Amino acid sequence: MAVSQKQIAERVGVSIALVSRVLSGKAREVGIAETTIKKVIRAAEEMGYVPSAAALTLKGKASRTIGVVVYDFRDPFFGPMIEKLQDCAHEQDYSLVIAGFKGRHPAASDLAPLHKHAIDGLIVLGSSDESEWLNGFSEMSVVRIGHRSADDPGTCISVDEEDAAKQLMGHLISRGWKRGIFIGANLYGHSLRYQALEKTAQELGFELGRHIWAVDGFEAGEQSVKSLGDEMTALICANDPVAMGALRALHDSGRKMPVTGFDDIPAAAQYIPPITTYHQPINEMVRQAFDAVVQKSEPVRKFIKGQLVIRSSS
Repeated sequence: MAVSQKQIAERVGVSIALVSRVLSGKAREVGIAETTIKKVIRAAEEMGYVPSAAALTLKGKASRTIGVVVYDFRDPFFGPMIEKLQDCAHEQDYSLVIAGFKGRHPAASDLAPLHKHAIDGLIVLGSSDESEWLNGFSEMSVVRIGHRSADDPGTCISVDEEDAAKQLMGHLISRGWKRGIFIGANLYGHSLRYQALEKTAQELGFELGRHIWAVDGFEAGEQSVKSLGDEMTALICANDPVAMGALRALHDSGRKMPVTGFDDIPAAAQYIPPITTYHQPINEMVRQAFDAVVQKSEPVRKFIKGQLVIRSSS
């Protein structure tokens, strides 16, 4: 339960007005004794007093609250990002208000919590080329971790897809594979991932096909393997859950082909077999995003390189 100024006043044995002046930094202006000021501040700290964001806003101060929009709560890639954002917020005495979309499609009701809490800035987790909903946040700093269209507002921090494509495809070629199939969903981020792989395939003489499904994740990987018949090819998956679905279907059919994922979610190392995947440097991406939104930095586009993690799935 939140601690009120009234509770602090009762503990110290002073008036609520006096506590208000101390906590607003105006105590010395009206001649309140230094010993009393110290008692009030010590009591507030011991009781865990946190100023109301709404009260700070009314006084013209920053609320020290950052909004976070998650494009898909079911995607395990975003969990570690939220955890790291919470760490950053604690370090710099900020609070987070988290909202998200159902099926990746924004609705007014999804965004309502952000408008209620007088946020100072907004961090978006996930890729999309549709950003009309961001018009309601044009007065504040906006940072996206993921891909967006070139004319979208704010800073964008995303993984270097071409670097990922070169590492993934180079690994498969080194293992003797000259052809592969990209498996993904009908999503903007997956489309960009395929484009980078297609460009790299042409440069390296690698034959690349693709299976794009209306479903995402595990089911897309499963369906692709079932549709292959007896074809032998490397399977380049848009993310780790897709790779898991492909590996499950291969296991059920008694077949073996190299499978790679993307993101390096925690379960990728724990799956059987452990998944070869491209590790996105989440800590670095989140740290840069949080600093950019707090410092209200000029909008930029940043592409960050990750690292291929080779495991037994390939």
